[in-house]
Amino acid sequence: MKQVGIFVRFICSGILMLGTQGLEQPNLSATSPPPQPPTTGTPKGNSTPGTTRPAIACKQTSKPLTALNANDGNDFTASPYPSFWFYIPYSQDDIRHAEFILLDAQERTTIYQITVKLATKTGLIKISLPSGSKNLLQPNQNYRWYLMLNCQGSNSDEPDAVVDGWIQYKVINNNLLHHQVDKLYKYIFYTKNHLWYDAVNDVAELHFKYPSDLEIQAAWINLLKQLDKEWIAPEQLVDTASVSIHE
Repeated sequence: MKQVGIFVRFICSGILMLGTQGLEQPNLSATSPPPQPPTTGTPKGNSTPGTTRPAIACKQTSKPLTALNANDGNDFTASPYPSFWFYIPYSQDDIRHAEFILLDAQERTTIYQITVKLATKTGLIKISLPSGSKNLLQPNQNYRWYLMLNCQGSNSDEPDAVVDGWIQYKVINNNLLHHQVDKLYKYIFYTKNHLWYDAVNDVAELHFKYPSDLEIQAAWINLLKQLDKEWIAPEQLVDTASVSIHE
């Protein structure tokens, strides 16, 4: 965990004490990482690079490295194996090293850690915890994640650009979702219940699978508006490869 400690030292978490609305199905509770988070929600992180050095070490870009999450104290998921979506304004030629890490709330235990090989072009990427593995989230626990980039031209072992955030797994009645015909029912359910990671994953997959479906495309734009990230709407999904470095 030495490398993680070096990375984390350079992050400004920006944690904010916020209240939150509860999910409809489960009772909300959470462990308490330092500093003290909201008792029923998640702390706030940095959806775009904060205290790092992308302007110095990395290529100038018109759009920032961005995590597709709410970052509002309500970053929940209904899956023990969630997916994380990011907009990457760099190609593999711009980045020397890219790494994703998921930690417990106290940042003492690594839940999942991978090195990411970026694509030859910029765009959206998806990182998922492998289903069926031991790397799963426990209910009503807060977890912290980081996506860290080292840019070409930088000689530092510290990350040049970092986004970070929090996630909490909520157990829901899956029967509410499995027997629905409406393709956008999950999206409506997820957003209503602050299950933002699932809303992003569900609508993003529909967006790229059915590019000619006007209803789905409208839902994609509306979701991004809710996250204050509407500018991401035209970005393409790009292929990545990942290598697990901690199981």
